[in-house]
Amino acid sequence: MATGRLKIGLAGVGHLGRAHARILSQLPGVELVGVADPMLEQAQAVASERQCRAFASHEPLLDLVEAMVVVTPTRYHHAVATDALRHGLPVFVEKPLASTSQQAAELVDLARRCGVPLQVGHIERFNPAYEALRRRNIRSHYIRADRAGPFSGRSLDIGVVLDLMIHDIDLVLDQARGAEVIRVEAMGASILGGHEDVAQARLVMGDGLVADLSACRCQPTAVRQMHLWGADGFATLDFSNKSMRYVMPSEDIVAGRLRAPEMSSEAIQDLKETIFQKHLVPGETTCPGPHDALTSELIDFVAAIRQQRAPRVDGRAGQRAIEVAERILQAMEKHAWTGHPSNPMGPRELPSVSRHELRGNAA
Repeated sequence: MATGRLKIGLAGVGHLGRAHARILSQLPGVELVGVADPMLEQAQAVASERQCRAFASHEPLLDLVEAMVVVTPTRYHHAVATDALRHGLPVFVEKPLASTSQQAAELVDLARRCGVPLQVGHIERFNPAYEALRRRNIRSHYIRADRAGPFSGRSLDIGVVLDLMIHDIDLVLDQARGAEVIRVEAMGASILGGHEDVAQARLVMGDGLVADLSACRCQPTAVRQMHLWGADGFATLDFSNKSMRYVMPSEDIVAGRLRAPEMSSEAIQDLKETIFQKHLVPGETTCPGPHDALTSELIDFVAAIRQQRAPRVDGRAGQRAIEVAERILQAMEKHAWTGHPSNPMGPRELPSVSRHELRGNAA
């Protein structure tokens, strides 16, 4: 168990890596020893700002630190995390844990064999709005999630499923409490070339939970919302505003004693006037936490190391999210846009009349 200031190294100082560097340099009981990035000048600029050392590779850092935070592009997660785990270091890896579920499984197994924590940066688990939902203990039967934003120019080595939708996949799996995904339907489109930029998926869980997930990374306005329905209540989470709106049903509704079709006209009129005071009571909670979600998950990482416990979002959680993401991508590739497999299928073959005319003219 680490004593004194915990020495941490950071691999990757891009947009998100710089945020990690800022927080790690300010966390009590933590020393940011150094940052590594192939773009050495960028690493040196961050190191100068955060008063630590700069490296062009993560490898020299491994002998100087007690833990590593990996915020490289996704395609490098597996290699960098593997090196750190083999050095016996606890590792925090930004989401997604790896490029494939096979790579994720290898990291989970390696962390287990090395006996060190492996944490994945599924940051919405630490969003105050989601934490407020967990405290209300609403058991979800249906979930709808919408996550979209403008084109950022980042994470182009993966598509929107592993870039954005992965957040909501992780939350759905957390809500499902161990239930397996038994059916996946999906469709998507590549707008900017390469990977899919828009995705829609439906997950059906073994416990009956149904989740509809929507993600887009080229929408003019940002949206990060989740709607949950269950017998114990309904909730809408706004992850951007860190707020939760909810409706809690009365005991009469939960027990099935409220039967509107059997009521008299007078009782119906009373129900119209009082339903949101007596039976479906709305509320709203703004959930400012003591820290932002990124700080909270790094605090959890440090605590897991010091307390020798599993982090809130461990490697297995990250692996499961990627497994489901891969099933979504597989279903997306098989989606027939006109209902027949001999016609355009998958995210790169949209049935656009103009697109096919252009191809014909080019030929």
